[in-house]
Amino acid sequence: MNKWKKYKLGEFTEPIKETYSPNGSDKYTYIGLEHIEQESLRLNSVGVSSDVTSNKFLFRSNDVLFGKLRPYFRKVVMPQFEGICSTDIWVFRAKAGFAQKFLYYFLASWDFVNTANSGEGGTRMPRADWNFLKSTVWYLPPLPEQTAIAEVLSSLDDKIDLLHRQNKTLELLAETLFRRWFVEDEWNGTLAEYIKVRGGYAFKSKDFKENGFAGVIKIRNISMGLIDISNHDWVDESVVQKIDNRFKIKGGDFLIAMTGAEIGKIGIVGKTEKEIWLNQRVGKLESKVTYGSLIGYLALKSREGQEYIINSCAGSAQENISTTGIEQMPFLPFKMYRTESLGKDIQSLFEKIIFNQGQIKTLTQLRETLLPKLMSGEVKINN
Repeated sequence: MNKWKKYKLGEFTEPIKETYSPNGSDKYTYIGLEHIEQESLRLNSVGVSSDVTSNKFLFRSNDVLFGKLRPYFRKVVMPQFEGICSTDIWVFRAKAGFAQKFLYYFLASWDFVNTANSGEGGTRMPRADWNFLKSTVWYLPPLPEQTAIAEVLSSLDDKIDLLHRQNKTLELLAETLFRRWFVEDEWNGTLAEYIKVRGGYAFKSKDFKENGFAGVIKIRNISMGLIDISNHDWVDESVVQKIDNRFKIKGGDFLIAMTGAEIGKIGIVGKTEKEIWLNQRVGKLESKVTYGSLIGYLALKSREGQEYIINSCAGSAQENISTTGIEQMPFLPFKMYRTESLGKDIQSLFEKIIFNQGQIKTLTQLRETLLPKLMSGEVKINN
Protein backbone atom coordinates (compact mmCIF):
# COMPACT_ATOMS: atom_id res chain seq x y z
CA MET A 1 0.00 0.00 0.00
CA ASN A 2 3.01 2.32 0.32
CA LYS A 3 2.81 3.10 -3.41
CA TRP A 4 -0.92 3.72 -3.38
CA LYS A 5 -1.92 7.39 -3.46
CA LYS A 6 -4.93 9.41 -2.42
CA TYR A 7 -7.11 10.87 -5.18
CA LYS A 8 -10.40 12.65 -5.27
CA LEU A 9 -12.87 10.85 -7.52
CA GLY A 10 -13.03 13.84 -9.84
CA GLU A 11 -9.27 13.55 -10.41
CA PHE A 12 -9.46 10.17 -12.13
CA THR A 13 -12.93 10.20 -13.74
CA GLU A 14 -16.03 12.30 -14.28
CA PRO A 15 -19.34 11.80 -16.10
CA ILE A 16 -19.19 12.32 -19.86
CA LYS A 17 -22.21 14.25 -21.11
CA GLU A 18 -22.05 13.96 -24.88
CA THR A 19 -25.69 14.31 -25.85
CA TYR A 20 -27.63 13.15 -28.87
CA SER A 21 -30.76 14.94 -30.02
CA PRO A 22 -33.12 12.72 -32.04
CA ASN A 23 -34.15 13.67 -35.56
CA GLY A 24 -37.07 11.25 -35.66
CA SER A 25 -35.62 8.65 -38.03
CA ASP A 26 -32.25 7.46 -36.66
CA LYS A 27 -32.04 4.11 -34.91
CA TYR A 28 -29.40 3.54 -32.25
CA THR A 29 -28.47 0.84 -29.82
CA TYR A 30 -30.14 2.16 -26.69
CA ILE A 31 -29.51 1.23 -23.06
CA GLY A 32 -31.99 2.32 -20.41
CA LEU A 33 -32.05 1.54 -16.70
CA GLU A 34 -34.09 -1.58 -17.47
CA HIS A 35 -31.24 -2.87 -19.64
CA ILE A 36 -28.31 -1.92 -17.46
CA GLU A 37 -29.31 -4.52 -14.90
CA GLN A 38 -29.05 -7.33 -17.41
CA GLU A 39 -25.92 -9.36 -16.73
CA SER A 40 -25.72 -10.26 -20.42
CA LEU A 41 -24.71 -6.70 -21.31
CA ARG A 42 -21.20 -7.88 -20.48
CA LEU A 43 -21.61 -10.36 -23.32
CA ASN A 44 -21.97 -7.50 -25.82
CA SER A 45 -25.31 -8.97 -26.87
CA VAL A 46 -27.87 -6.67 -25.28
CA GLY A 47 -28.98 -3.44 -26.82
CA VAL A 48 -32.35 -2.34 -28.10
CA SER A 49 -32.63 -0.86 -31.56
CA SER A 50 -35.11 1.87 -30.84
CA ASP A 51 -36.47 5.13 -32.17
CA VAL A 52 -35.21 7.87 -29.86
CA THR A 53 -37.71 10.51 -28.84
CA SER A 54 -35.75 12.58 -26.27
CA ASN A 55 -32.19 13.68 -25.57
CA LYS A 56 -29.81 10.88 -24.55
CA PHE A 57 -26.14 10.50 -23.66
CA LEU A 58 -23.79 9.04 -26.25
CA PHE A 59 -21.35 6.35 -25.14
CA ARG A 60 -18.38 4.70 -26.82
CA SER A 61 -17.13 1.13 -26.70
CA ASN A 62 -15.52 0.42 -23.28
CA ASP A 63 -17.20 3.34 -21.52
CA VAL A 64 -18.48 2.42 -18.07
CA LEU A 65 -22.22 2.93 -17.51
CA PHE A 66 -23.48 3.43 -13.96
CA GLY A 67 -27.17 3.78 -13.05
CA LYS A 68 -27.71 6.93 -10.98
CA LEU A 69 -30.95 5.81 -9.30
CA ARG A 70 -30.75 3.80 -6.07
CA PRO A 71 -32.14 0.44 -7.28
CA TYR A 72 -29.52 0.42 -10.05
CA PHE A 73 -26.44 1.66 -8.15
CA ARG A 74 -24.54 -1.58 -8.53
CA LYS A 75 -25.69 -2.32 -12.06
CA VAL A 76 -22.42 -1.33 -13.72
CA VAL A 77 -21.67 -2.41 -17.29
CA MET A 78 -18.99 -1.79 -19.89
CA PRO A 79 -20.54 -2.40 -23.35
CA GLN A 80 -18.26 -3.31 -26.23
CA PHE A 81 -20.29 -1.25 -28.69
CA GLU A 82 -21.27 2.37 -29.27
CA GLY A 83 -24.74 3.67 -28.59
CA ILE A 84 -26.89 5.97 -26.52
CA CYS A 85 -28.21 5.65 -22.99
CA SER A 86 -30.72 7.19 -20.63
CA THR A 87 -29.71 10.43 -18.93
CA ASP A 88 -30.35 8.56 -15.66
CA ILE A 89 -27.10 6.70 -16.42
CA TRP A 90 -23.62 8.13 -15.90
CA VAL A 91 -21.05 7.53 -18.65
CA PHE A 92 -17.52 7.28 -17.17
CA ARG A 93 -14.07 7.25 -18.78
CA ALA A 94 -10.79 7.03 -16.91
CA LYS A 95 -8.56 10.08 -17.17
CA ALA A 96 -4.95 9.83 -18.36
CA GLY A 97 -2.80 7.72 -16.05
CA PHE A 98 -5.67 5.47 -14.94
CA ALA A 99 -6.86 2.14 -16.39
CA GLN A 100 -10.38 2.04 -17.85
CA LYS A 101 -11.03 -1.56 -16.86
CA PHE A 102 -9.79 -0.89 -13.32
CA LEU A 103 -12.30 1.99 -13.22
CA TYR A 104 -15.05 -0.47 -14.14
CA TYR A 105 -14.25 -2.68 -11.16
CA PHE A 106 -13.77 0.32 -8.87
CA LEU A 107 -17.29 1.57 -9.71
CA ALA A 108 -18.69 -1.94 -9.16
CA SER A 109 -17.14 -2.26 -5.69
CA TRP A 110 -19.37 -2.08 -2.62
CA ASP A 111 -17.21 0.69 -1.15
CA PHE A 112 -18.06 2.97 -4.03
CA VAL A 113 -21.69 1.81 -4.33
CA ASN A 114 -22.31 2.44 -0.62
CA THR A 115 -20.73 5.88 -0.95
CA ALA A 116 -22.89 6.66 -3.99
CA ASN A 117 -25.90 5.57 -1.95
CA SER A 118 -25.26 8.29 0.63
CA GLY A 119 -24.80 12.03 0.48
CA GLU A 120 -23.49 14.54 2.99
CA GLY A 121 -23.95 13.20 6.52
CA GLY A 122 -24.57 9.63 5.29
CA THR A 123 -28.22 10.16 4.31
CA ARG A 124 -29.48 7.51 1.87
CA MET A 125 -30.02 9.17 -1.49
CA PRO A 126 -32.60 8.23 -4.16
CA ARG A 127 -30.19 9.56 -6.80
CA ALA A 128 -26.39 9.62 -6.72
CA ASP A 129 -25.01 13.17 -6.34
CA TRP A 130 -21.92 13.96 -8.41
CA ASN A 131 -21.25 17.22 -6.56
CA PHE A 132 -20.82 15.15 -3.41
CA LEU A 133 -19.03 12.19 -5.00
CA LYS A 134 -16.40 14.13 -6.97
CA SER A 135 -14.72 15.25 -3.74
CA THR A 136 -14.68 11.83 -2.03
CA VAL A 137 -11.15 10.53 -1.47
CA TRP A 138 -9.85 7.12 -2.52
CA TYR A 139 -6.57 5.22 -2.39
CA LEU A 140 -5.54 3.89 -5.81
CA PRO A 141 -2.50 1.84 -6.88
CA PRO A 142 -0.05 2.82 -9.64
CA LEU A 143 -1.16 2.20 -13.22
CA PRO A 144 0.69 -1.16 -13.66
CA GLU A 145 -1.01 -2.53 -10.55
CA GLN A 146 -4.38 -1.19 -11.69
CA THR A 147 -3.92 -3.11 -14.93
CA ALA A 148 -2.89 -6.30 -13.09
CA ILE A 149 -5.90 -6.14 -10.75
CA ALA A 150 -8.25 -5.62 -13.69
CA GLU A 151 -6.70 -8.59 -15.52
CA VAL A 152 -7.29 -10.93 -12.58
CA LEU A 153 -10.92 -9.90 -12.23
CA SER A 154 -11.60 -9.82 -15.96
CA SER A 155 -10.19 -13.37 -16.31
CA LEU A 156 -12.97 -14.50 -13.97
CA ASP A 157 -15.55 -12.48 -15.89
CA ASP A 158 -14.31 -13.96 -19.16
CA LYS A 159 -14.78 -17.48 -17.82
CA ILE A 160 -18.25 -16.61 -16.51
CA ASP A 161 -19.17 -15.10 -19.88
CA LEU A 162 -17.88 -18.18 -21.71
CA LEU A 163 -20.08 -20.43 -19.57
CA HIS A 164 -23.09 -18.18 -20.22
CA ARG A 165 -22.38 -18.41 -23.97
CA GLN A 166 -22.05 -22.19 -23.80
CA ASN A 167 -25.40 -22.44 -22.03
CA LYS A 168 -27.04 -20.20 -24.60
CA THR A 169 -25.71 -22.42 -27.40
CA LEU A 170 -26.84 -25.59 -25.61
CA GLU A 171 -30.33 -24.15 -25.07
CA LEU A 172 -30.60 -23.15 -28.73
CA LEU A 173 -29.64 -26.68 -29.77
CA ALA A 174 -32.24 -28.16 -27.40
CA GLU A 175 -34.89 -25.76 -28.76
CA THR A 176 -34.01 -26.73 -32.33
CA LEU A 177 -34.40 -30.43 -31.52
CA PHE A 178 -37.67 -29.69 -29.71
CA ARG A 179 -39.14 -27.90 -32.71
CA ARG A 180 -38.10 -30.75 -35.00
CA TRP A 181 -40.05 -33.25 -32.89
CA PHE A 182 -42.96 -31.25 -31.49
CA VAL A 183 -43.92 -28.29 -33.67
CA GLU A 184 -44.75 -29.88 -36.98
CA ASP A 185 -48.01 -31.59 -35.95
CA GLU A 186 -51.26 -30.14 -34.57
CA TRP A 187 -51.29 -29.38 -30.83
CA ASN A 188 -54.58 -31.04 -29.88
CA GLY A 189 -53.53 -32.44 -26.50
CA THR A 190 -52.35 -30.57 -23.35
CA LEU A 191 -49.21 -30.25 -21.25
CA ALA A 192 -51.09 -32.00 -18.45
CA GLU A 193 -50.16 -35.29 -20.14
CA TYR A 194 -46.48 -34.52 -19.46
CA ILE A 195 -46.24 -32.42 -16.28
CA LYS A 196 -47.87 -31.38 -13.06
CA VAL A 197 -47.16 -27.78 -11.96
CA ARG A 198 -46.55 -27.51 -8.21
CA GLY A 199 -47.38 -24.10 -6.72
CA GLY A 200 -45.12 -22.70 -4.00
CA TYR A 201 -45.71 -22.47 -0.27
CA ALA A 202 -47.45 -19.39 1.17
CA PHE A 203 -44.76 -18.15 3.54
CA LYS A 204 -45.87 -15.35 5.88
CA SER A 205 -44.15 -11.98 5.69
CA LYS A 206 -43.00 -12.37 9.30
CA ASP A 207 -41.13 -15.57 8.31
CA PHE A 208 -38.58 -13.74 6.15
CA LYS A 209 -35.17 -12.78 7.56
CA GLU A 210 -32.02 -11.10 6.23
CA ASN A 211 -30.15 -14.30 7.17
CA GLY A 212 -31.34 -17.72 8.17
CA PHE A 213 -31.26 -21.47 7.64
CA ALA A 214 -32.99 -21.81 4.26
CA GLY A 215 -33.39 -19.68 1.15
CA VAL A 216 -36.76 -18.88 -0.45
CA ILE A 217 -37.04 -18.45 -4.23
CA LYS A 218 -39.48 -15.75 -5.29
CA ILE A 219 -40.59 -14.42 -8.66
CA ARG A 220 -37.80 -11.82 -8.66
CA ASN A 221 -35.24 -14.67 -8.67
CA ILE A 222 -36.46 -15.90 -12.06
CA SER A 223 -35.16 -14.65 -15.39
CA MET A 224 -35.61 -16.38 -18.73
CA GLY A 225 -33.41 -19.46 -18.62
CA LEU A 226 -31.89 -18.75 -15.19
CA ILE A 227 -32.80 -18.95 -11.50
CA ASP A 228 -30.82 -16.72 -9.14
CA ILE A 229 -30.25 -18.80 -6.00
CA SER A 230 -27.73 -16.38 -4.50
CA ASN A 231 -29.79 -13.26 -3.73
CA HIS A 232 -32.85 -14.52 -1.93
CA ASP A 233 -34.80 -14.06 1.29
CA TRP A 234 -34.18 -16.37 4.24
CA VAL A 235 -36.30 -18.25 6.77
CA ASP A 236 -35.35 -20.04 9.98
CA GLU A 237 -35.14 -23.83 10.29
CA SER A 238 -38.21 -23.84 12.53
CA VAL A 239 -40.29 -22.51 9.61
CA VAL A 240 -39.30 -25.12 7.00
CA GLN A 241 -39.54 -28.02 9.47
CA LYS A 242 -43.31 -27.61 9.28
CA ILE A 243 -43.46 -27.63 5.46
CA ASP A 244 -43.96 -30.63 3.19
CA ASN A 245 -40.80 -31.56 1.23
CA ARG A 246 -42.68 -31.21 -2.05
CA PHE A 247 -42.02 -27.45 -1.74
CA LYS A 248 -38.27 -28.00 -1.58
CA ILE A 249 -36.12 -27.12 -4.61
CA LYS A 250 -33.13 -29.05 -5.94
CA GLY A 251 -30.63 -28.56 -8.73
CA GLY A 252 -32.16 -29.24 -12.14
CA ASP A 253 -35.68 -28.14 -11.20
CA PHE A 254 -37.60 -25.95 -13.67
CA LEU A 255 -39.43 -22.97 -12.14
CA ILE A 256 -41.93 -20.57 -13.71
CA ALA A 257 -43.27 -17.16 -12.60
CA MET A 258 -47.07 -17.24 -12.34
CA THR A 259 -48.02 -13.62 -11.66
CA GLY A 260 -47.09 -9.97 -12.21
CA ALA A 261 -44.81 -8.37 -14.77
CA GLU A 262 -42.50 -11.40 -14.82
CA ILE A 263 -45.29 -13.87 -15.62
CA GLY A 264 -44.18 -16.71 -17.90
CA LYS A 265 -40.46 -16.33 -17.20
CA ILE A 266 -39.04 -19.78 -16.71
CA GLY A 267 -35.60 -21.01 -15.72
CA ILE A 268 -33.45 -23.89 -14.49
CA VAL A 269 -32.02 -24.24 -10.99
CA GLY A 270 -28.27 -24.82 -11.20
CA LYS A 271 -26.37 -27.54 -9.36
CA THR A 272 -26.52 -26.69 -5.66
CA GLU A 273 -26.34 -28.16 -2.17
CA LYS A 274 -28.21 -25.19 -0.68
CA GLU A 275 -31.40 -25.56 1.31
CA ILE A 276 -33.91 -23.66 -0.86
CA TRP A 277 -37.71 -23.62 -0.95
CA LEU A 278 -40.44 -22.52 -3.32
CA ASN A 279 -42.52 -19.42 -2.58
CA GLN A 280 -46.15 -18.95 -3.62
CA ARG A 281 -46.85 -17.72 -7.17
CA VAL A 282 -43.81 -19.62 -8.40
CA GLY A 283 -44.50 -22.98 -10.05
CA LYS A 284 -42.25 -26.05 -10.21
CA LEU A 285 -42.57 -28.48 -13.13
CA GLU A 286 -42.89 -32.11 -12.05
CA SER A 287 -42.67 -34.94 -14.58
CA LYS A 288 -45.65 -37.23 -15.10
CA VAL A 289 -43.72 -39.18 -17.75
CA THR A 290 -40.04 -39.79 -18.37
CA TYR A 291 -38.44 -36.50 -19.55
CA GLY A 292 -41.76 -34.72 -18.96
CA SER A 293 -40.31 -31.69 -17.18
CA LEU A 294 -37.69 -31.20 -19.93
CA ILE A 295 -40.44 -31.23 -22.57
CA GLY A 296 -42.64 -28.94 -20.46
CA TYR A 297 -39.80 -26.46 -19.99
CA LEU A 298 -39.11 -26.21 -23.72
CA ALA A 299 -42.82 -25.97 -24.53
CA LEU A 300 -43.44 -23.13 -22.04
CA LYS A 301 -40.26 -21.30 -23.07
CA SER A 302 -41.19 -21.50 -26.76
CA ARG A 303 -42.86 -18.65 -28.63
CA GLU A 304 -46.12 -20.59 -28.59
CA GLY A 305 -45.86 -21.20 -24.85
CA GLN A 306 -45.16 -17.57 -24.01
CA GLU A 307 -48.05 -16.42 -26.22
CA TYR A 308 -50.38 -18.90 -24.51
CA ILE A 309 -49.50 -17.56 -21.06
CA ILE A 310 -49.92 -13.92 -22.08
CA ASN A 311 -53.25 -14.62 -23.81
CA SER A 312 -54.50 -16.68 -20.86
CA CYS A 313 -54.19 -13.77 -18.44
CA ALA A 314 -55.32 -11.01 -20.82
CA GLY A 315 -57.86 -8.66 -19.27
CA SER A 316 -56.92 -9.47 -15.67
CA ALA A 317 -56.31 -6.55 -13.30
CA GLN A 318 -53.19 -8.39 -12.09
CA GLU A 319 -51.63 -10.73 -14.61
CA ASN A 320 -51.63 -14.25 -13.22
CA ILE A 321 -52.04 -17.84 -14.32
CA SER A 322 -52.90 -20.87 -12.19
CA THR A 323 -51.03 -24.16 -12.07
CA THR A 324 -54.00 -25.76 -13.84
CA GLY A 325 -53.95 -23.01 -16.45
CA ILE A 326 -50.32 -23.84 -17.26
CA GLU A 327 -51.05 -27.56 -17.43
CA GLN A 328 -53.93 -26.95 -19.85
CA MET A 329 -51.68 -25.34 -22.47
CA PRO A 330 -52.47 -26.99 -25.84
CA PHE A 331 -49.72 -29.39 -26.86
CA LEU A 332 -49.07 -32.56 -28.84
CA PRO A 333 -50.73 -35.64 -27.32
CA PHE A 334 -48.29 -37.84 -25.44
CA LYS A 335 -46.54 -40.55 -27.44
CA MET A 336 -43.79 -42.46 -25.69
CA TYR A 337 -41.49 -42.91 -28.69
CA ARG A 338 -41.53 -39.21 -29.50
CA THR A 339 -41.04 -38.02 -25.91
CA GLU A 340 -38.27 -40.50 -25.15
CA SER A 341 -36.47 -39.88 -28.45
CA LEU A 342 -36.27 -36.12 -27.77
CA GLY A 343 -35.54 -36.65 -24.08
CA LYS A 344 -32.54 -38.88 -24.79
CA ASP A 345 -31.22 -36.29 -27.25
CA ILE A 346 -31.49 -33.31 -24.89
CA GLN A 347 -30.89 -34.77 -21.42
CA SER A 348 -27.09 -34.51 -21.72
CA LEU A 349 -27.46 -30.90 -22.95
CA PHE A 350 -29.37 -29.94 -19.82
CA GLU A 351 -26.97 -31.82 -17.56
CA LYS A 352 -24.18 -29.65 -19.01
CA ILE A 353 -26.29 -26.49 -18.60
CA ILE A 354 -26.95 -27.32 -14.94
CA PHE A 355 -23.26 -28.07 -14.33
CA ASN A 356 -22.25 -24.79 -16.00
CA GLN A 357 -24.66 -22.86 -13.82
CA GLY A 358 -22.98 -24.34 -10.75
CA GLN A 359 -19.59 -23.21 -12.14
CA ILE A 360 -20.97 -19.73 -12.82
CA LYS A 361 -22.17 -19.50 -9.23
CA THR A 362 -18.78 -20.60 -7.85
CA LEU A 363 -16.81 -18.19 -10.06
CA THR A 364 -19.19 -15.33 -9.31
CA GLN A 365 -18.76 -15.88 -5.58
CA LEU A 366 -14.97 -15.92 -6.04
CA ARG A 367 -15.15 -12.66 -7.99
CA GLU A 368 -17.33 -11.07 -5.32
CA THR A 369 -14.86 -12.16 -2.64
CA LEU A 370 -11.76 -10.97 -4.50
CA LEU A 371 -13.14 -7.66 -5.77
CA PRO A 372 -13.17 -5.73 -2.47
CA LYS A 373 -9.90 -7.30 -1.30
CA LEU A 374 -8.06 -6.34 -4.50
CA MET A 375 -9.59 -2.87 -4.67
CA SER A 376 -8.58 -2.12 -1.06
CA GLY A 377 -5.07 -3.59 -1.29
CA GLU A 378 -5.86 -6.34 1.23
CA VAL A 379 -4.82 -8.85 -1.44
CA LYS A 380 -1.77 -7.88 -3.49
CA ILE A 381 -0.99 -8.77 -7.09
CA ASN A 382 2.58 -9.84 -7.78
CA ASN A 383 3.43 -8.05 -11.02
